[in-house]
Amino acid sequence: MLNFLRRNRLLLVSGFCLVLAAGLVMTTGRERSQGDILARMLLEGLAPLQRASASVGGVFSRTWNGIGEIFRARAENVELRTQVRGLQQKVDTLTEIEIENARLRQLLEFREKLKGSVVTARVIGYDAAALARTLVIDRGESDGVVKGAAVLVPEGIVGQVFVASANAARVLLVTDHNSGVDAVVQRSRVRGIVQGTPDGGCQLKYVKRTDDLQVGDTLVTSGLDGIFPKGLPIGEIASNIPTFAVG
Repeated sequence: MLNFLRRNRLLLVSGFCLVLAAGLVMTTGRERSQGDILARMLLEGLAPLQRASASVGGVFSRTWNGIGEIFRARAENVELRTQVRGLQQKVDTLTEIEIENARLRQLLEFREKLKGSVVTARVIGYDAAALARTLVIDRGESDGVVKGAAVLVPEGIVGQVFVASANAARVLLVTDHNSGVDAVVQRSRVRGIVQGTPDGGCQLKYVKRTDDLQVGDTLVTSGLDGIFPKGLPIGEIASNIPTFAVG
């Protein structure tokens, strides 16, 4: 027996190791199987909670991102509004400059058509009491403006200076009831006197009802009053009273 064990000890040791290994594999398989069952049960139990947590987390994330987008949109909106206001101010400024340039070109062309000394002026005030229809310009005697000087615009007559100081002058408008302009109907050549009315209009006086006057006829200066040059527009006849509209 001992001889048998000695001769085959290597084979016996190898067989024992194989048996031991097989036992360990079987034991490990049983433990792993039990562990897998527990893992599946735990996974199944936690799955609804994980799904709910993921859903809540997704909603929170989307809500947070949405709030962030709202604040960013508001900030961008404020910035865009500021830019729009700035651009609008620039457009308004450029528009005013263009209007002023067009006005100056018109005045220059109008000035070239007139004979004699011409002084350009700006309106700096109006009659506050409304007792008379007047305005104030920023030119006076130091600029060559004197009492009785005609005040004109490219569209027609405005009035005449009745008070002048060194650096300003008050102008009596053609719509004032104290004014009087010798006029002629451009179409029919009927003559009359244009005088202001209390309501701010004008009336063509000293004409006959039988004279050839029609609504829409243009009235121009005759040049016979010694104040306004001949042929400047005064206004149009608005009715056969005959009251007419200035401008």
